Amino acid sequence: MDLSLSELKRRKTGICLSGGLSSLALASWLHSGGYDVEAFVLDIGQCPEKDFREFTGAVRAAGIPVHEVDARRAMADAALDVVAFQAHYDGGYWNTTGLSRAVIVEHVVPGLRRAGAGVLAHGCVGGGNDQRRFERYGAHFAPDLAVFAPWRDPEVLAALPDREAMARHIASAGLVCMPGNTAEHSVDGNLAGTSHEDAGLEDLGTTAAGLERLMGVSPRQAPDRVETVSVTVEHGRPVALDGRRLPPEELLELANAVGGRNGLGLTDVVEHRINGTKCRGVYEAPGMELLSHAVRAAHETVTDRGAADTARFLARQLAVCVYEGTAHGRTARAARAGLAEIAGPADATVRLDLYKGGVIGRALPEIGPGADVLRQRRFTGGGGHNWDSAPLAGPASG
Repeated sequence: MDLSLSELKRRKTGICLSGGLSSLALASWLHSGGYDVEAFVLDIGQCPEKDFREFTGAVRAAGIPVHEVDARRAMADAALDVVAFQAHYDGGYWNTTGLSRAVIVEHVVPGLRRAGAGVLAHGCVGGGNDQRRFERYGAHFAPDLAVFAPWRDPEVLAALPDREAMARHIASAGLVCMPGNTAEHSVDGNLAGTSHEDAGLEDLGTTAAGLERLMGVSPRQAPDRVETVSVTVEHGRPVALDGRRLPPEELLELANAVGGRNGLGLTDVVEHRINGTKCRGVYEAPGMELLSHAVRAAHETVTDRGAADTARFLARQLAVCVYEGTAHGRTARAARAGLAEIAGPADATVRLDLYKGGVIGRALPEIGPGADVLRQRRFTGGGGHNWDSAPLAGPASG
């Protein structure tokens, strides 16, 4: 249920702080106005630990109580699930921003309840995707809590009408955003990826080739040599990189480092938004892009045509659910169940050759025994007259 600003005076409010401009400005404005507000700052890998500590320390110094929540593993798990299911959105990009909203709300709600807060507040501006995502995840994870959507309130709109006003307010309070966020440029980052927005990028006549990446380098800046890596895929999910079996957050960090230094993972799209409009988005996700190439290769070894077509359909449905804030709804659950069934036999070690923003070669030196598909070899074991359902990596039968 929505809550007005006048009603907020009588209730303790927990606000989700991401390190961005709008949520920080709102928290500071509410605090300076005498509202009982506490900040919940989730660590989802949006910045280095040093920057995270400096940010939370500054918020505390401004007199706002701060609760820190480590949700890095949950963020990585969510990202690896999306990679395993190949659920990319319009233009093939990995919707890491929408994915993080489910993680944020799910992991902030227990802390809100422990603190005695009856209101969940966010800093999402009116008319955007995130306002609807927070509403939907709030209703899913905390139907008993009220949700305060600030830019529906005329008093908030009057005080903080635009990013310039928000920047002036936090500066007057001695606060600063996490790196990358200014009045002119907005980034929304986490362990899985980073989105970029500004007036220049809204102009479709402007190229994003010169964008300063936060998670890697451009293909032009990448080394002029091929780097070969191997990814272990089990049941359709990446579990190891170069033989290193790591916890999800460490695996994704390593994949980000490898993909980022080779110029992978920048996507420039014009996407369908929840409100029916279209908008340009520029996104970085070097680790997810790297791992997805291996997952796709593993999937191809175990799916027949019908299963592959079904998987593509279900992956699209899941991607839309993640984008629109219904990643825990019935459609998303059904899509995950179907995709898990299809991808279950996908076990392989995939070797990828990376070069200046692309994957220029791949090999599958190890393939699991789960493939139950007919295969044909045209030049070995008797050539095109022979086919069987043996593992693709095994010798052709005579």
